[in-house]
Amino acid sequence: MEPGVRKIMKENENLKKLLSEKELENAMLSDALKKDDEEIMNMANEYIDRGLRVRVIANILHVPRYSFYRNDSSEGYSRRNGRKNSSLTLKKDSDKTIIVGNSIVVNEIKVLLSGDFIYYGYKKTAKHLNRLRYGINRKKVRRLIAKNNLLNHSYNKRKPVTRVVKSVFYLTAKYQVREFDIKYVWIHGASRNTYLLAMIDCYGREIFAYYIEYHCVGKDVKETMMIAFDQRGLESISGISMRRDNGTRFVCNTVEKFLSMMNIRHERILPKTPKDEAHIESFNSILEIEVISIFVFENFEEAKSSIGRHVDFYNKERLHSYAGYITLKEMNRKYVGGIQKS
Repeated sequence: MEPGVRKIMKENENLKKLLSEKELENAMLSDALKKDDEEIMNMANEYIDRGLRVRVIANILHVPRYSFYRNDSSEGYSRRNGRKNSSLTLKKDSDKTIIVGNSIVVNEIKVLLSGDFIYYGYKKTAKHLNRLRYGINRKKVRRLIAKNNLLNHSYNKRKPVTRVVKSVFYLTAKYQVREFDIKYVWIHGASRNTYLLAMIDCYGREIFAYYIEYHCVGKDVKETMMIAFDQRGLESISGISMRRDNGTRFVCNTVEKFLSMMNIRHERILPKTPKDEAHIESFNSILEIEVISIFVFENFEEAKSSIGRHVDFYNKERLHSYAGYITLKEMNRKYVGGIQKS
């Protein structure tokens, strides 16, 4: 057969296929106008079996393409079969690799999420399982925890704010900029709030000092900083900046004179700009989610103990996305090792 004839025959076949597809599209559009929502999906699957492409059907019906992919939910209509989800997971045990069922992984997730102060989403849960030597990615973890009703709801759906340029600072080492702020903690048994003053290192994200009492004035802020600086050594405060809001206990003469005496730069953020001290506000948000909104404190001692345990957990055990899903303790160890090598 001559090449020219073969080319014409191929074009004719493509044209017939295109006309056939157009006929199916017109037929489907005509049928769709007569169907209700429940019948349309069954009809769509019938046209898929007749050769009409999913993309074309999705455009006609104005629905996303994934509506026709495999789904575990029991619907009134059948969907096309896809690759089945894996029911097994690999895990390294010493020098060998073993295969475990997903039920074991789910139990491991339940044990993790049942711990105090653990409010992990699927990403940190996946990283935790990787640290336990499970060969599992975050997509599979999300599917497992969603299927077992363990998925946390997103609590931050706000639109990103425009950052003030002058509030941006770049850190290259620890102890350059520190932030501190007050958080109110409700004591149910006493029907009153207590004050939590927390101080954070913006580079290492470590809570290096905190104070919790029923009262908090400038003298308490000063004494908390004195204890923190004494524990960390005076060399750790050389050339640092302390950033905070304009609360009365922070702008008082007691705090101002102390910071001036210690030759520490004192930065005040502008009113109504909490993003300028985002590190400590982030910690306050984590504390609210993982402790304050969960526990009901009957007395001050109970609140102080729980918050103390949470701060210790935050600094040593909690996985932080900022640090690459490792603990701050491990991050600090890498930081010290890098300094020694240099």
